Amino acid sequence: MYFVDKDLLIERLDYIERLTGTFEEREGLALERSCHMLIEAVVDVGNMIIDAFILRDPGSYQDVMDIMENEGVIPSEDNRRFQKTFRWRSELTRNYTRLDHEEMKADFEEHLSAYQDYRKNVFDFFENEGQAITAFRGDQHEV
Repeated sequence: MYFVDKDLLIERLDYIERLTGTFEEREGLALERSCHMLIEAVVDVGNMIIDAFILRDPGSYQDVMDIMENEGVIPSEDNRRFQKTFRWRSELTRNYTRLDHEEMKADFEEHLSAYQDYRKNVFDFFENEGQAITAFRGDQHEV
């Protein structure tokens, strides 16, 4: 069993919330950074949950969210929304000189609700999960 720092997990969820708060105002490099970090932070939190609950190892970013859906952390519609934006990760990391900022921004704006709802979904999962959560360190925040 891996121990997961609950305070770090909540810090990442707060970060996602801040990124979605002013998303519409972002352009250029700020837009690229916001989109990239939304993807990374959501997957990072997903991996922390997978480690804490000793779930199967994911094979990809998409697989992390499939596991989150299968375990009841996120609804299937949010998983679909995440998948629609995850395609931009390879563009942001490999084809960054040829990004279509307008298309990327439109995709994220269309599916931003999955990111906006993620924190609540994670907290609801922790609250409703029947087993005691003992794989988390840190008690600064209640989950």
